[in-house]
Amino acid sequence: MFGTEIEGFTAESLETEVGIRRYKQYVKELGSDNPYYSLELLKSNEVNQKLLCFYYSSFNGLEALMPIQLRKILIHGIDTGYYDMSSPYGYNGPLFCKDADESTILEFWKALDVWYRKNKVVSEFVRFNLEGNYAHYNGTAFHTLSNVRGNISDLDVFWRHLRPKIRNHFRTAEKEGLVFEQHHQNIPIIKIEHFYQLYIGTMDRRLADKSFYHKLSYFVDFYKNNPDKVAIGLVYLHGVPISSELFLLSSNTMFSYLGGTNSDFFHLKSNEFLKIKAIQWANGFGLHYYMIGGGRSDGDSLYMYKKKFFPFDTDVAFYTGRKVVNEEVYSELMLLNRSHDIKCDIKSGYFPQYREK
Repeated sequence: MFGTEIEGFTAESLETEVGIRRYKQYVKELGSDNPYYSLELLKSNEVNQKLLCFYYSSFNGLEALMPIQLRKILIHGIDTGYYDMSSPYGYNGPLFCKDADESTILEFWKALDVWYRKNKVVSEFVRFNLEGNYAHYNGTAFHTLSNVRGNISDLDVFWRHLRPKIRNHFRTAEKEGLVFEQHHQNIPIIKIEHFYQLYIGTMDRRLADKSFYHKLSYFVDFYKNNPDKVAIGLVYLHGVPISSELFLLSSNTMFSYLGGTNSDFFHLKSNEFLKIKAIQWANGFGLHYYMIGGGRSDGDSLYMYKKKFFPFDTDVAFYTGRKVVNEEVYSELMLLNRSHDIKCDIKSGYFPQYREK
């Protein structure tokens, strides 16, 4: 489908049995337990794009891989014949072998750029993981968000550091008779359905982008293929599910991923109740950190709410990367979309600019 004749570099579809099998084998070979590289999590319900993975090898063996969504560029519904690249939602980007040095990383990005030019790719947007893989990126890497990560290895310290308002909300929820359940590994499908109902209801209330509207089968498939990497927390009132969160798990961290709450029960503080109960579960399970995430922008109300759980812990920086591969075509696409000239600016605003509505 696409040209791949670059020394040490291959691109392969993740929509075939062979491609799926090889991807899972290579992620394991690179020694990653990061749940955001789980294949089933990378899938999208978007049309006009394909899930691929880039592999880079040297005489030492596999050096790096990177899953991507290769997207057709349509302007006013017309296929331009060009593509751009975007990392799947989450913390991913390139996965390097543990001893990859600067020269190896630079060779990976160089080979990738050659592939882009061979295959009419105009721009690249990378969502990096939280493990520093933005280092030596040959595009422009931005500190995009501060993510709240808390140490949960000592529950007494965690409770003592909680903001008083959060502690009071938790006690209020306990008095209301809320019941918490955390399911892991052997998750009944009905529990995934309860999570899904609350999640979709929340997406509707927030008028979320259509890319967040996964089908129930997406979550069931992810769980069945990754039972060790997923947990679901649920809060019930008189047997009725009112709040839920889907957590991703690595060997030492629980990540907030997606969740939802029935707005009729906001006054019961079920979200605070759920998070603290889930932290207690994660501590008992032997995990050391809870990555609760960030806001929509640094310092906004969502970030400040999350920071109340871990006010004294150091945040983790989330980086994204932007690169224009073909500046001439990029400018032409902006003209097609906007019908007037706009200066190419990758450092601020929406990227790529020609996709801005």
